Amino acid sequence: MHKSPIALLAAVAFLAACSDSPTTPSKASNLAGPSKLLGNGFPSGGHDYHLNVIGVPKDKNVAMDNSDGHRIFVRLNSTNVVTAPGGKNNQLAKGGGDDQNHIYLCNSTNGLNDVTDPRCDAWRETHANQFGVIDANATDGDGAIFGVPDPCADDNLASTACTPGYSVWARTHGFPRGSATLTTCATDTTATGGDTWCGSNGITLYAKQKKAVDISGALLHMSLTIDGTQNTALAGCLGTTTTGIATIDVYLFDDCFQNYFWNYDNNGLKLMELRFYSDSSALRCSRRQRARTHAQQLSGPLIVPLMQLGHRSRTR
Repeated sequence: MHKSPIALLAAVAFLAACSDSPTTPSKASNLAGPSKLLGNGFPSGGHDYHLNVIGVPKDKNVAMDNSDGHRIFVRLNSTNVVTAPGGKNNQLAKGGGDDQNHIYLCNSTNGLNDVTDPRCDAWRETHANQFGVIDANATDGDGAIFGVPDPCADDNLASTACTPGYSVWARTHGFPRGSATLTTCATDTTATGGDTWCGSNGITLYAKQKKAVDISGALLHMSLTIDGTQNTALAGCLGTTTTGIATIDVYLFDDCFQNYFWNYDNNGLKLMELRFYSDSSALRCSRRQRARTHAQQLSGPLIVPLMQLGHRSRTR
């Protein structure tokens, strides 16, 4: 299709504003929601990362460190039930060789309050502000590790409001009777030994649903009910009452917790497909910048990839 000079100049101006430097999702971002959904339920347009969570009947016994396969293996049928939603679930505490179906989170933005594991630290050095699989095996005793940007990178305090810089959508596949419950959990840093708390906002997805749904409300924060009279140090850290009971939303990598993980309680679900969508125009710009660079390497002049990018964005 013939491009007018004005259209080409606008495209050049847009790409010129892009930056190759990593961009951090901001607390100030406004997730207004997708303007259009595809037939499969996912938002239209590109996404920042996709991840397949695959349920397998037998545990994997090979090392899967530094995997870039966009998949994590979990037990097809597990026993890691959140028995006290919104409260303490120390039966799910990290360590002891029974962390199956735990997906531990590595903070790729700044490393604050994430999983205590040297593999996370090493991966972050070359993957700042990115998503990525670090350990793909959640069927073994130490769980899987997945890198994510801090959704509230400019504020790690639960006492202040947060609008996450990205959203998470999920679509299920497999036999109609399969299901899985995802819940965000973490270890309290104010208690001796560290209690494990899990949110009351977990979500159960069924294979028969088929279409994608937004599960950001379950994976980017945990809703906790804190009795300040019994958990004075934690209530004080979170900025809630120390003389009564309060419910508060604690977002990923808040300072009062560490070793955040997604508890994947599987009941026969063979496949869950996750997609991560950033609300940051700078990150979307970064994707186009990488595409432009690749096209330039293949085609030479800037005008060729500009036209190709315009065509791809219309037909995607």
